Amino acid sequence: MLATVPTHQSGDSRGGTDALQGSGLPAWFDELERGGWSVRSVGPRLPQLLRFADELGTTQRMPWLTGLRRTWRRQGWALPDECLADLATLAAEWGDWPLTIAAGEALAARRPLTAHEDRSLVVASRQMGDLTTAVARCRSRMFAHPRESWPEAEYHALLDMHEFRQSVPPIVAQSGLRLEPLGHHHAQDFATQYYDPDIAELCCLPTFTQDAQWHGWLDTCWGYGDQRLYAVIEPEWGFVGCVSLIAHDDVGFFYYWIGRDFQGCGLGTAAVRLLLEDAAECHGTRACYAKVFEHNAPSRRALEKLGFDALDFRPAPPDDDELFYRRGPPQPRQHSAEELRALFERMQSETRVAVPVTVFAPRRRYG
Repeated sequence: MLATVPTHQSGDSRGGTDALQGSGLPAWFDELERGGWSVRSVGPRLPQLLRFADELGTTQRMPWLTGLRRTWRRQGWALPDECLADLATLAAEWGDWPLTIAAGEALAARRPLTAHEDRSLVVASRQMGDLTTAVARCRSRMFAHPRESWPEAEYHALLDMHEFRQSVPPIVAQSGLRLEPLGHHHAQDFATQYYDPDIAELCCLPTFTQDAQWHGWLDTCWGYGDQRLYAVIEPEWGFVGCVSLIAHDDVGFFYYWIGRDFQGCGLGTAAVRLLLEDAAECHGTRACYAKVFEHNAPSRRALEKLGFDALDFRPAPPDDDELFYRRGPPQPRQHSAEELRALFERMQSETRVAVPVTVFAPRRRYG
């Protein structure tokens, strides 16, 4: 996580202890653990899990999803149709789009999907950045069920997303890692990964308590015209974090964050490398800057792996507990200071460079 992105955090994002105790979810988890997450132990619990799915906060979902994925990998083929449908629905409730797709497509191979099941697959494909499959599924549903209204509405929304991606194309690595333009449809996925308050603190970003705040922030960021924001989509798990680049001429400033459950796996480094390579090749970015809290050792190590060098000057107070980093051709210290000062001025950022340079502009909060 680098100093300098936000999220909205839904009201139940941390779950409720009383609700969990009342529903018996902890006891069910222990039971499934003892049963090795076999089809025999998971199948009968799926309808009950669906009833209480919204009581499980984002901080508590990963062990459950890991267990359900264990069931799917080992014995998914043995799940009866009703259990397969419940698994796909539960995965969608908890935002596990790859599992939603896997279970939903297996179910579709056995029988026609209900409207709810088909729509879940459309949403899952969209969230994974696969607009082609989502559009094709909508079109098929429109022809097969002309009286349903949702396929046409989803179809036109997908076309709007496709048009937006013409101006801000996704960036895709050979490994399958994707950087998708961050859109309003990512709101819940964003909140699911952004729940850890350390992310906002270490990235100098706001905390969102209402959906409208997050959507307003997203509109504001895109409205600046100089900032590109991307959802980091990992092929096995989906949305895991965000990266962003603010660029003027051939100089940029970036930040990123990765959700707590996926930190330390190299995903942030891979996403940033992908972003910077695209910026250099497609947009002519020559140099890029970042800032990070001095005590944030993991992010400092990540920057160094990415070829950034720590600069020997800092932000002026009150931001003097942060460090500047730069990646680009070597140049004199004063040139870097002037280059960074000019970049902050064009960003309308109130961050100041603590070296003898000229006047600074008022700050624009870019995250």
